[in-house]
Amino acid sequence: MWPGRATRGFRGGVSLNKGNWPFAANSALWKSVQTWRDDADSWLELAQPRLTETLRVNPLRSDRKWTENLLRALGGEPIPWLPEGGCGEGWQMPWARGKCEDNESKLLIRALHDSGRITRQEAVSMIPVKLLESRPGHHILDMCAAPGSKATQLCEAISDVGVVVANESNPGRANLLVSNSKRAGVTSMIVARHDGRHLPRCPNPGFDRILIDAPCSGSGTTRKNPELWEKWTERAGIGLQSLQIELVNKAAMLLAPGGRMIYSTCSLDPIENEAVVAEILRTCNFLILDETGISAYCPGLLTRPGMKEWNGMESRDGVAYADNIVEMLPKCKRIWNDENDSGGFFVAAFKHIGESEVAEALLNDSEMAEKPLREPPKPNRNEQIPASPELLQTISDEWGVAPEKMFFRGSKIYTIPNEIHDWFWLGERMLRRGRKLPGGHWHPFQIIQAGLPTWELRKGILQRPTSKGIHITAPKCGKHVHDIGQELLTTILTKGGPSIEEASLSIPTIENERLGGVVLRFTKEEFTWWLPAWLGGKLTLMIPDAERLLLSHAMGLEVVA
Repeated sequence: MWPGRATRGFRGGVSLNKGNWPFAANSALWKSVQTWRDDADSWLELAQPRLTETLRVNPLRSDRKWTENLLRALGGEPIPWLPEGGCGEGWQMPWARGKCEDNESKLLIRALHDSGRITRQEAVSMIPVKLLESRPGHHILDMCAAPGSKATQLCEAISDVGVVVANESNPGRANLLVSNSKRAGVTSMIVARHDGRHLPRCPNPGFDRILIDAPCSGSGTTRKNPELWEKWTERAGIGLQSLQIELVNKAAMLLAPGGRMIYSTCSLDPIENEAVVAEILRTCNFLILDETGISAYCPGLLTRPGMKEWNGMESRDGVAYADNIVEMLPKCKRIWNDENDSGGFFVAAFKHIGESEVAEALLNDSEMAEKPLREPPKPNRNEQIPASPELLQTISDEWGVAPEKMFFRGSKIYTIPNEIHDWFWLGERMLRRGRKLPGGHWHPFQIIQAGLPTWELRKGILQRPTSKGIHITAPKCGKHVHDIGQELLTTILTKGGPSIEEASLSIPTIENERLGGVVLRFTKEEFTWWLPAWLGGKLTLMIPDAERLLLSHAMGLEVVA
């Protein structure tokens, strides 16, 4: 039900939500939409049915094709205007969002999401990351990142090689970012907690890419949040505009020359969209409005150009925008609910064309270079610090993996890309008073988590790979990896772990294995499953419920919660 398909429900015109919202036709939102569009009647009808369930497949997983085959078996199909393109292919399922009635399908979709193989996400929400043109090695800022669907998509877009600073001001939502980074199994994410308007300076030369999916009135989300028909007022966007402008302005100051920045909202209100873009272009003369590239990255998606006039069209200073700014606004793109059977959305792409070598906020670094370096604060026990060479060597000797950069905190060891260590951890940064901080710390950033916990310690002694990081660590291990057949694995899943003697009948290498953590490798057709296990009195799988459920399904066993 994308462009060119039936537009009233899922397939063949079958309605997903036969209910109607009688107050929609009398709502303030509907009255405003009539001033934003000359052909608004079709929008009202199709801004009410429930959205279909949409999701994104994680391209970092080696069993991605198995996941796609399962989605097809459940009735899913790829979304034509969301091809993979390096950051996850979009899929739609044959039921309304959150309304799957088949219990087994519901369990499987939940397990796929919980295991990080897919991410449930609204289709239009996947667009900004595609337009950012991120590449492996890039340093990226997601200014308003929670709950994390776009941040994990950014990690996928750079093949998990680089830096994605996922920022969130609210402590609870920042913790949700941590949970989602673990769920997706990505190593390149740094979760930071700051008011985006006051984000600290990053190391030179700034961020290569920045995404600001700003807080907004959500007027494009009526198919997901029907309460908006009653709650939305025309002042909703006005009250948020200052915050949106300040967030984008701060992001612009941290963007490296030549860098690309995407501003997006799920609002239809030009006060939150084109007006914000115009204000940024007015105050940041080092930025231009770039082509979004949406026709190339989202082929077949129907869009409209940004608006060039609206009620209250003037700058924050009360003056008219310059003609050259107004003429650029059609480069923005509007996505309307009725034209793509989706939520409503807005995107704009900026490019830094300044001639300096660093971001605007970092320009005084060269002038302040002669000022004395300030000693950074000592790390507290809650901060991640680089793992000691002795600990790294222990992992290498015990598991047969090549030494690599890792961080340590409490009972967890974290895998990180080199870019996090070399650019963000070791990079010097400037304080406001003009003194440089030497590298080797997170300060002044408040970092909640960097990388992915991949190894566990107990009382300071290395125990085993974590279940969340097993897809990263297991393929590198040269020791304690054992192949397991379907018959023994079926026994473990249905009856519990066998004794060492029983297990050694099917896995001869287990007989001479030391007690402790091991990895089991199960191959079915062309797909490999890496399973953390514990060898004690019995051979016990150490996998979460979602992984157990999917493994049972793959082996033809009964799927139960």
